[in-house]
Amino acid sequence: MAKKIKLIIMDVDGVLTNGTVFYSSTGESIKLFCVRDGFFIKHVGPEAGLDFAIITGGFGEIVRTRAEVLGIDKIYAGHVDKESAYYEIKNSMDLEDEEIAYIGDDWFDWSAMQHAGLKAAPSDADPEILKRVDFVTKAVGGKGAVREFIYYILKRDNKLDTVKDRYLD
Repeated sequence: MAKKIKLIIMDVDGVLTNGTVFYSSTGESIKLFCVRDGFFIKHVGPEAGLDFAIITGGFGEIVRTRAEVLGIDKIYAGHVDKESAYYEIKNSMDLEDEEIAYIGDDWFDWSAMQHAGLKAAPSDADPEILKRVDFVTKAVGGKGAVREFIYYILKRDNKLDTVKDRYLD
């Protein structure tokens, strides 16, 4: 059997958001995040022993703010070379590739996500990514895709019932 996942690495635009960026008249960017994803990232995943990291090519305080709200301290923003960020995280946590899951949506993610033991993409990801991953969510980016992937991992690793019982029993 495959090793249990200990870390989920996520892209932001197109995964945690739908990839749309709004700009105010003052130039401030606004991104929409799904609170349903947030609940699983902040509460359910950690209760099941999962840790989280973000690797994003984008910049902006909004990503750091969202990560802080979710309790994510491994944030690699503005990383054109996502592969080097992946290895930095992997080595700092002393993990094997098989213990890492990665959810991304575009070509930019592949350099890093190709190494992960479990690869996923939202259903609206680029077709080249969709044909290379292990799991495609039914949800689109920014609309519960991360939650669906976490759910899948918990079920796959026989952790779902234990965590679910904390909330539903």
